[in-house]
Amino acid sequence: MSFHLERAIELIDLAKAKGRLAHAYLLIGPPGSGKERLAMHIVQMADAVPRPNHPETLDDLRSQYVAIVSPESRARRISIASIRSLEHILQTAAPSGVTKFAIIRDADRMGSEASNAFLKTLEEPPANSRLLLLTSRPDLLLDTILSRCIRVPLLGTSGPLSYDESVGEFLSALADHAQEPRPRLAGALALMTQFSNLLKSIKREVEKANDEAAKAEIAHYRNTTEGTYLKQREDYWSALAASEYLDRRQRLLEYLIIWFGDALRQKHGGKSLDLPEFSPATSLLAQRYSDDDLLVRLSAAEALRDRLNTNVNESLALEVAFIKAFA
Repeated sequence: MSFHLERAIELIDLAKAKGRLAHAYLLIGPPGSGKERLAMHIVQMADAVPRPNHPETLDDLRSQYVAIVSPESRARRISIASIRSLEHILQTAAPSGVTKFAIIRDADRMGSEASNAFLKTLEEPPANSRLLLLTSRPDLLLDTILSRCIRVPLLGTSGPLSYDESVGEFLSALADHAQEPRPRLAGALALMTQFSNLLKSIKREVEKANDEAAKAEIAHYRNTTEGTYLKQREDYWSALAASEYLDRRQRLLEYLIIWFGDALRQKHGGKSLDLPEFSPATSLLAQRYSDDDLLVRLSAAEALRDRLNTNVNESLALEVAFIKAFA
């Protein structure tokens, strides 16, 4: 389940109050979801050591005890040298009660050498240290890294959510279905077809953008690097395209879950909606269905999101979920 930033902060504060802060967190979410703001909060609340007053950005918290690395160079990669610099700060002696932090922006940009070097730190973190990884593409990280971090998926701040054109198209289709419902099975399959076509469009868009970037990079380095490097870069761009598609698909599914969540809020008189511009449509759902009906539909959307994180056939998973959610 993804959290609004405010709720994530509440949960982190509760974990600290109970003495259950983890040594490593993976902060996940699209750009603007609040990953850096949550990282800032974790650094500032960790202990009583003085931090800069009213920091505006995460970089304002950089110090001898707070190391921050980001992708660098034309290739936008995190080098093994950057990981070594983190290790150096974490191994540095610090005053009693001071927590040392290693923060990695766009952690999915670590190459294999950097990832394996960081894994050793993750497996045996120095005393009084915490590790924060920020990413919008967790599926590009090693499974061994993922398994050693507490995941915190973020939706952004509370209040009306923003969304791109593709998400808006799907939400409009949901609103049309709610206001003029077709026969149940036919309507469910029609929505599934729209959703599937939208996914295909997103996939083409992502693959085209990454293919163009790969061709430009290969053309630039063809005469100055070895063939093995270029092959590695082809594999990288291919993996990046697949990851971006999965990320876009995941975000689209989150809005399907939010759709039924807004209907449940209205069912119980809630005024704070994530998609207030679609409140007439979700209000109709609240009037039409019982709590149990809405929960069944919400559960179908959540199950679809979870199943698509496995090797299940995408088309089959969509058909089953949309029939359960809308028929």
